[in-house]
Amino acid sequence: MKKKRVKLLARILLIAVIPFLALLVKNRYDFGEWDPRSLPNRIGCYDRTYYVGPSSPSLMNGGQKPACAVSNSDNRTGRELFTSEPKGDLLPVVIYLKLSDGRYQQYILSGGQ
Repeated sequence: MKKKRVKLLARILLIAVIPFLALLVKNRYDFGEWDPRSLPNRIGCYDRTYYVGPSSPSLMNGGQKPACAVSNSDNRTGRELFTSEPKGDLLPVVIYLKLSDGRYQQYILSGGQ
């Protein structure tokens, strides 16, 4: 009886841990971070990789605030992304990840793909 209970608890624990581990691995693959709650080291957008900028998240208001939202088809983060200028023939060099009201983290396009 006790062996069955231990086996059942082990199975339940395994079922609970597998989705959590899958989330960690996916987050590491997509954003370069194991912790899903932390800011990503990189963001994929417009089929390119943008790396975190040299500055910490900053408060932007009024004219500083990036105006153009990145379309959902180009945004794979699940969070709001913005650019200062609309995407035309050229890719934007800088994109901004919206963190909270008025706070944005800058991500910069690095050479290559």
